[in-house]
Formats: sequence, structure tokens, C-alpha cells
Amino acid sequence: MEKFKLKLEAREATKPNQLRRSGKIPATIYGPGVPSESAQVDAREFSRLPSAAYSHVVDLEGGKGNVSALIRHVQRSHTSLEVLNIEFYRVAADRKITVTVPIKFVGHSPVVTLGGLIQENFTDAEVECLPGNIPDFIEVDLSTILELDHGIHFRDLKLPEHVTILNPLEETIVKIVAPKAVAEDKDKDKDKDKDKAAAAAAKKSD
Repeated sequence: MEKFKLKLEAREATKPNQLRRSGKIPATIYGPGVPSESAQVDAREFSRLPSAAYSHVVDLEGGKGNVSALIRHVQRSHTSLEVLNIEFYRVAADRKITVTVPIKFVGHSPVVTLGGLIQENFTDAEVECLPGNIPDFIEVDLSTILELDHGIHFRDLKLPEHVTILNPLEETIVKIVAPKAVAEDKDKDKDKDKDKAAAAAAKKSD
């Protein structure tokens, strides 16, 4: 599991907007059995964190001591997408946590060579494990799909040791479908849109 680090600073006694103009982001750290703390991080340093850091433990260094935490919420401006606030959730090495990790599709289904189309229903999975056991990704092997309209469910996943999947086990992660089935689904969606438009027009004329 990759390690991520971020410098944590004590919150300056200034307004949030002034803090942001100085290149800092207001932050809050909270967790079970511990009072929440106000802090701040460097905006440029935070922007350099890769997307994987959002589903892994981040070591926050400084402040009142080093803290292991998850990035639970990032508030952004709707217009500029500037980060306005960050919420960190403090974790303990011996307590299981719930995290979302990406799904990585590997392998090649022979059905695709014959014209089948890959239909991805999920791109990430929700798992429960200890902070030190968070996987970088959950692997899904497409080569195990050998027939049209067959797929891989959450119950079929081979998970790392000490990792539990929380998604409904009967849910289909990915399946191989015929091109005709995809076209029919698109036609159904178009028909639904037409019905909605007609209903809206009729309501307006009333």
C-alpha cells in the first residue's frame, strides 16, 4: 500500500477567506473518542496528492503530533473548483474502517473478440478492513467471462486477506453484452425521454 504524507499546521486566527488567499486551506480533524481540531494545510501541497490518496490513509505531520487520517470530505467552490475546506477522519491502526477503492479491470474476454461489448456497472468498491490493509485497487479479471450476457458479481471477487466487500454480493460489476442489447437500451432511454417531453408539453398546454 502506497504511503501519503501531508504537512499539518495549527489554524491561524484569521478568517477562512483570508487564509485561502494566503495559500492555505482550512481543515478539520475528527474521530471517535477525540475532540475535533481546527487546522490548515498548504493548498499547493494538497493539490499534489494523487487521486489514490483519497481512498488511503494520509499521514498528517505536524500540528499537535502526527496523525493517521482519511480524507473524508473536500468542499470545493462550484464555480472555480477551488478547495474551500477539508475534513480529515482520524483512524486507529487496530480499528476497521470503511473505504472506497477503485476497481481495476484486467485480462481480455474472448467474447469481446467475437463482437461482444463490455458493460461496466461499477468502477469502485466499498470495503471494510484495518487501515494498514487498504488495497490500492480490487482486480476484476475479464478473461473469466466466456459467454454473452455473463458477467462478474461482487461475490466472485478474489479479495486480499482481511478485506471484506460491503457492496451487495449479487450486484453485477461488469458483463459482456451483444451490440443489439446496447442499442435496445439506448432506444428505450430515447423513448422514455420522448414520453417525458410529451407529458411536459401536455401539462403546459393545460
